[in-house]
Amino acid sequence: MTRPQRTRRTLEAALALVSLSGFPLAARAQDAPPPAGNAAPSVPPTSAPSNDAWAAPPTAQPPAPPPGQPGYAPPGQGYPPGYAPPAYAPPGYAPPGYAPGYAPPGYPPGYAPPGYPPGYAPPRYVPAEPIHSGVYLHLHLGGGFTSISGSDGYGNTVKISGSGPSLAIAVGGAVAPNLALFGNFFVTGSTNPKVSSNGTSTDTTGDSLIGGFGAGVVYYFMPVNIYLSGAVAGVTFQAEDSTGKTTYSSDVGIGFQGMVGKEFWVSEHWGLGAALEFVGASSMKDKDNPSISWSASAFNLLFSATCF
Repeated sequence: MTRPQRTRRTLEAALALVSLSGFPLAARAQDAPPPAGNAAPSVPPTSAPSNDAWAAPPTAQPPAPPPGQPGYAPPGQGYPPGYAPPAYAPPGYAPPGYAPGYAPPGYPPGYAPPGYPPGYAPPRYVPAEPIHSGVYLHLHLGGGFTSISGSDGYGNTVKISGSGPSLAIAVGGAVAPNLALFGNFFVTGSTNPKVSSNGTSTDTTGDSLIGGFGAGVVYYFMPVNIYLSGAVAGVTFQAEDSTGKTTYSSDVGIGFQGMVGKEFWVSEHWGLGAALEFVGASSMKDKDNPSISWSASAFNLLFSATCF
């Protein structure tokens, strides 16, 4: 073997030895962790199917919720997850025909009726405070004490007093909430009154009456439903004996009727209650003897009924 052939064989053997000794080093380099301070290279995801027999099978998708349940999204509408179709209401929302505070089951919290902002809840109905308005009609019936006095220019006096009935009717209309103007007719008097003349008293079996026509105003204080009323009236007086013969009578004088009462609602417009009445009159000239002037006063307890 010549020298060049031996040299070539020696080089080939050395190269083979070097390649065999470098294989374990390359394997160890692949298993070693990357140097500190250098981030591992990112591997872009791929959607291509893997041919690897050991690859995990794709995960099955859960079935979609049925229509009408939270999380349902109508197909092809692009609704976000968790969307619930209309027909739900927030807690406290009452559909038409249901009592305030009712909410059908299954309504998600925070749902707003169509056309309202999220979280909106319609206000609950609060009954309005009752007020008096419209036509005013007042009736009362009761009784009390009536006193009528007359005197002439010579110092002679006559007093007729006793207990008896009282009744009245008033008709008018509201001019503002709880305020009404009215016209009225009232009568108060005494049955079998006592008659005193110049210090001498006698019991009679007749009647004496005070009647008046007037106009007044009434105001109701709400919500307690207490009222005050006052009327100015033209008032006359008449007394009769047991046979119905007129013993005393007067022309029209100036009078006043005032009441304070309390009523309770029994319907949308009607109230029933009780009242105190005062009637006063003066300057009633005697029809037969103009020198005699009569005055009167009455206090009565009444049962009242009012539509207002």
